[in-house]
Amino acid sequence: MKTLNDILNSTTRITNVSGNWYQFQWTPDITTGEILNIGVGFRDNSGEFGVLMLDYYERINCFYGPEMQFQLELACNVARELVFRKDLKESNELTPQIHLIKKGFAQGKNTTDILNSLYKNTISLGKKVRKTSKNRFSSTSRDSVYITLKDKLKLNLDIDYSLHVPENPYQTVSEGNIINNLYLPYKKQHGVATLVSTAYADIQRVKCNLFDGYRDIDIASNRMNTKDNAIFLMLPSDNLKREVQLEIENELDKFIWLLKPHKFYVGSHANTDGLADEITEWCQQVA
Repeated sequence: MKTLNDILNSTTRITNVSGNWYQFQWTPDITTGEILNIGVGFRDNSGEFGVLMLDYYERINCFYGPEMQFQLELACNVARELVFRKDLKESNELTPQIHLIKKGFAQGKNTTDILNSLYKNTISLGKKVRKTSKNRFSSTSRDSVYITLKDKLKLNLDIDYSLHVPENPYQTVSEGNIINNLYLPYKKQHGVATLVSTAYADIQRVKCNLFDGYRDIDIASNRMNTKDNAIFLMLPSDNLKREVQLEIENELDKFIWLLKPHKFYVGSHANTDGLADEITEWCQQVA
């Protein structure tokens, strides 16, 4: 028979993260006033905020046509960048058409599980139009990789976690009159690092993600005077069709060749455990 301590310890292991969850809402047309849920956020009791935005845009075609896909993707990107600059309240206007609404209490095993559950239950646009099969490849967004890595890096880095994983993964860098919002979720004394997901079946999406990653780390190197910089790549799983895998491998070969003159460190893995270990090693490496 279980003792009271056994029950309490078991409960602690099962539910050890709690806080408040938020919903990103977008109004595509202010005239009609229709509101769509495009992402979820979770702030734990320590104040750390995590985000999981819509990363699949085809379902918007059912409502507005294919021309609206770009606007939806743009809204998600803008919301993701702006939210980390805000002191969160009950209701937050990120733009006139994008709002972040505090919804209430949430708890779970970890932030990753909480956000995934909230996303699944509240983001109808995220449900794939096509039929799913047991062995079908499933894409993995950068948001999803990032929040999973945070939980793993907390364990790996322990008390040094806050030294290497800033609360805001974005850094603003100016180039004359141009302001760049760079995605740099990891850092160390003489370096910064970005994160790219290539776990997509769409080769054009992979190319765009690689370009964005290169742009962020290249500008950071030139403007922030950091010398020990890195790019970490989430690779697709083996469920991806072989011909698409070969296309992505070809793009990665070209990408790594492009990086050689810059001497950026490149870490890559097909699972988050391996990628977390590579990031940890880079963070702890002394230049």
